[in-house]
Formats: sequence, C-alpha cells, structure tokens
Amino acid sequence: MAKYLSVHKKYIGNMNKRNVLNCIRENQPINRSAIAQMVGLSTPAVMAITEELLKMKIICSAGKGGSGVGKHPELLSVRGDHFRYIGVDVGRVNSRVVITGQDGEILASSKCPTKGIEEPLHYLDSLSEQIKRTIKQTDIDWETIVGVCVAMPGLIEEETGTVIFSPDFGWKDIPLQKLMQERLEPLQVMVENANRAQARWETRPERKNKESTIFCIGLGYGIGSAIISNGELYYGSSGTSGEIGHIIVNPNGAVCLCGNNGCLEAVASGRAIAEQARQIVKFGHDTILCRLCGGDIESITAKMVFEAAALQDEVAIKLIDQAAKYIGVALATAINMLDPDTIYLCGGMMKNGDDFLERIKKYTRERQMHLAGRHVVICRGSRNDLNVACGATLMIQDLGWKFEALSFLY
Repeated sequence: MAKYLSVHKKYIGNMNKRNVLNCIRENQPINRSAIAQMVGLSTPAVMAITEELLKMKIICSAGKGGSGVGKHPELLSVRGDHFRYIGVDVGRVNSRVVITGQDGEILASSKCPTKGIEEPLHYLDSLSEQIKRTIKQTDIDWETIVGVCVAMPGLIEEETGTVIFSPDFGWKDIPLQKLMQERLEPLQVMVENANRAQARWETRPERKNKESTIFCIGLGYGIGSAIISNGELYYGSSGTSGEIGHIIVNPNGAVCLCGNNGCLEAVASGRAIAEQARQIVKFGHDTILCRLCGGDIESITAKMVFEAAALQDEVAIKLIDQAAKYIGVALATAINMLDPDTIYLCGGMMKNGDDFLERIKKYTRERQMHLAGRHVVICRGSRNDLNVACGATLMIQDLGWKFEALSFLY
C-alpha cells in the first residue's frame, strides 16, 4: 500500500475555486491581481476561475478600480441573487427565520412565538409553515435556495442532525433533521447547535477577526457556548463541546433541567433568575417586582428583574449580582483551560446595559488564575435578534459539501 496518497486534480481545482469565491465574498469589490496574491495562485489561474464563475452568474463585474492614468483593473463582486440561504433560530421564546442572498443581504425574516414544544411533531409543523410563509414574502425562485440550517439549543448528533438532548425543550432523541426534511422537500435541511451559529456570526468574514481562539457564550433562557479555534468551529470528539451551561458552579444549587444540581444554567440563566424572583415575591419580600408584574407572580421574567435592578431595587440587584458571580466562576474556568483571545457574551441577558457586563468581568478577574488569560478580552457580542439565524446561513456556506447546489465547489 502506498505511503502517500495522491490528490485528484479535480479536488485541487475545486478547492482553488472555493478559495477564490470566498476571497471575493470577503473582500469585494476586488480585482484579479489582488485575489491572486491573497489565495496564492497565479493571475492566469485566477482569471480562468473567475471566468467560469462569471459564466455561472455567481459573481459579476463591479466596475473599474484605481485612479489616475493607465488601465484600471476590473473589480469583481459576488452576486446576491444566485444562491439563497435560509437560517432558522429555534429559541425557547421565539422562532426566527431569515433568508439571505450570496452577498449576505437579508431578503426576508419572520418571528413567531415558540409554542407547543411539548409536542415536537406539532411544533415542527408550525415551524415548517413559518419557513414557507417567509419564502413567500419574497419573489425568489425555490431553485435558487441552497438549503436550510436549523439552529437548535442542545446536544446535536453531527452526522444525522438528531437532537440527542435539549434541556430547554425537554427533547430527547428527536430526529429533527429528518423530520424537517420531510416537511420542506425538496429543500435540503441540516441541523446545528444554536450557540455555534451565534459564534459563526461573531466571526463573520466582514469582521476580519485576527483572534486565534474565540469563546462565544449565549446568555438567555438557557446558557450555552461555542469555541472557534484558528477560524474553525471546535466540535469535540463526540460533537458535544460547548456545554458551559452545565458546568456545576454550586453543588448545593437548584436542580437543573439536565438532572444535575447547581449547573450554571440552573442558577444564572434567564429562566433561573425569573424563577428565583418569583419565589422571593411569593414569600412577600418588599420589591419593585410586585408592581412590575401587576400582581401576576408567574408573569415575572428575567427582563423584569433587570428593569427592577435599573430602578435600584435591592432584591433585583442581589439576583443579578449572584448570576454575574456564577457566570464569572464559569468564565474563569474557561479562561484557565482555553486561554482564549476573546470572549463574546451574547444573548438576551446582554441587552440590559453595561452594569451586568462589568459585574461579570469583575467576578471573572477575581477567580481566574494569576497570569492566566492575561490577554483575554471579554466583550458584548452582537445584539441583533437575527444573529443566530444569520449565523445559520453562514454555516450552510461553511458546510457546503452537504448541499447539492454547492457540490461543484467540492
């Protein structure tokens, strides 16, 4: 048996084609000479590839570049109308759908309350109808849709798109990809973890991130995370990396939806903060929350707690501070282990002003090992509600070999 394996010219050619297309998308408008320098190909090779992409109507001319005398080179851009991507954010409160073009432009979006999750089949019927309604908002041709990426919280089996376990939804062994594929034929469907989609958005091409290791944490109804190392998502040996929400930060803490006691999610998530506040109000403590909930204790949300804290309510401030402390413990653990360049804090809980962020930073610094992670930057992530769904569309492009429409690049 040969010690070294040869690589077929076809695969090398497709890789070069993919690199050229990605280079144009990330740096458009750009001329052929600049593309050649960036991707390490000769100018004639780039000319041949770009001519093919022009004939396929994937890219287009964007005019002439440069100034002054002499011939100005042609600039190239990606056409937004050739490929369409659908990203779906399956949140515990709302389901969001977004359709983007090849150039990243958002063509349509929708939001619906997440209902009926106790009955997965009923919920997926509703979700598939939402996706179809969103497509109908546009005049796009279904044949231009590359596929659908459903971003779902929980443990996802990478090969099959099965939800192994989603504590927030109470789902176990749900073949989500298969079920959605049946409902959306002929569109191709893939399922990914929602935190990875969020992380993919935080490292989108136009941001031109220089960091080698990025840790992205979603702080919302639940808590999850994703790791990006050298531009690639880190999945782990079984595809279940990033479950920071289930690091135990208080062994004597509340029971988590996963079954353990004192997980970060059980003591510091939006769901946990709201439940802690309800219990306090039930015991008759004097707090602004009584007024904000209008006497309906069960309607208390984490958002109300943050609103009460902003009004200097002592009960709310203590709850927020306690959550920040537990999150700081978890981040210090992550820093000691990973030594990342940047930690992005994302999700609904990060839409409540700077005080919460500063408390998290303070408790993280107090608990991280001396000199460990001394270069790490902790910052707020993007706050647009469509970020997870948009990140899902980028994951389709990253995992293009799974989709028939992009097979010519692989």
